[in-house]
Amino acid sequence: MTAAAATLTDRIAAFAAETRFEDLPDDLIERVRLHLLDAIGCAIAAVPTDLARRLLAATAAESPAGPCPILGTDRTAGPGAAAFANAGLINVLDYDDGFEVAGKGLGHPGASIVAAALAAMAGGPVDGRDLLTALALAFEVNGRVILSIQPSPERHRQVYGVCQHQAIGAAVAYGRLGGLGTADLGNAIGFAAGLAPLPSLRKYNWEKRPLVSFKDYVAPAAEAGVRAVLHARAGLVGPVDVFDGETGFWRMIGSDRFDADALTKDLGHVWWARNLSLKTYPACRWIHTALESFEIAFRDCGLDPAAIERITVHTSAGLARDFLDAAPATMVDAQFSLPFCLGAIAAGHPKAHWYDPAVRTDPTVAAVARTVTADVDPEIDRIMSGPERRPAGRVTIQAGGRTLEGPFLPLPRGTAERAVGRAEVIAKFTDNATAGGWTADCIDRLAGSILSLGAPGVRFSV
Repeated sequence: MTAAAATLTDRIAAFAAETRFEDLPDDLIERVRLHLLDAIGCAIAAVPTDLARRLLAATAAESPAGPCPILGTDRTAGPGAAAFANAGLINVLDYDDGFEVAGKGLGHPGASIVAAALAAMAGGPVDGRDLLTALALAFEVNGRVILSIQPSPERHRQVYGVCQHQAIGAAVAYGRLGGLGTADLGNAIGFAAGLAPLPSLRKYNWEKRPLVSFKDYVAPAAEAGVRAVLHARAGLVGPVDVFDGETGFWRMIGSDRFDADALTKDLGHVWWARNLSLKTYPACRWIHTALESFEIAFRDCGLDPAAIERITVHTSAGLARDFLDAAPATMVDAQFSLPFCLGAIAAGHPKAHWYDPAVRTDPTVAAVARTVTADVDPEIDRIMSGPERRPAGRVTIQAGGRTLEGPFLPLPRGTAERAVGRAEVIAKFTDNATAGGWTADCIDRLAGSILSLGAPGVRFSV
């Protein structure tokens, strides 16, 4: 088939199946290493939490022990169930990575994609170059898919799902490591599109807490991607040319617009995966600018938390409506609570422990949370609620007769524009793995193993 005759789906499948390690830019390889390290650290830190226990209990009820490890535990499961569990663990603390273009959040790809790649290790260690290639290509396809299906503002207000498409990225990761050729991978991509979770952001219980446990549905997306490859490998036939035409994936996932150029233009030359982002707080990305603005002002003035009289968050109408719960009842509610997270910062709690029972019942955290109010700033509201859809914000603190102004932050840290360095990513991994009960020796060995991937002959297992 000539390039001109190839469908969009053919071109994506060929790119995902045929691109070599040597074709990847060096900076992207390094970024993928760091995102793998970050994702695994997030999962390890999550294991002691109540939400993780419930997630693992659900997995055990559905799947017996199998060939695939579940991160941070001695448990195993079959490939689909292990991908589900590991993606869920990576996302439990809401500390996992993102994909952000000009600050606009477009999913949490690492949870689904890394989990799917780990499920491919049932047969033992994999070549490090193969792993990095599979992850890089999955991140790239995943990013292009979400860019291509961005809805109009009107449709976005009606139906949207920020991570459901990650079933396709997960299928690319698992299928590439499983050795699928172009035709079979195209078939798996079709299955993944059909198995993707519904775009249900508008039914996350914003008006009626508690919020949903499956934030953004990264775990079902990971499982769907793995099962899609297993279906293709068994010789079943999935949707054909699933990206193409007026009834393509964009329509299936609830969008009213499709940009074919975003999906396939300059494949292998322009790498959208360079827009992968990392989190510096274990909380919803929408509140990160406010948290950082507060942390800067609070740190620089040396305040005692007890001296805080009022914290005013200058923000959007939507955030003021949905993120001001001062007494969150669940761990997930706390991750979407500006008052709780500001209290955790003021009380000095390590980030990996924010959702420990002792922190959630800390009277200092609760006292600070009760001082938080919101002020809708028209410019910030325009940035957050308009077409840009990106976090922005600032915070004012009243304490001891003083008014302390935190800086206005137009983007959160961890984006391409405000990148965090390698040392900070390693430090975050170390803190997370320590919180999960790992020893310094185990932490150093795993970090060293991941950071050396790509060297000839280096293999990896979990």
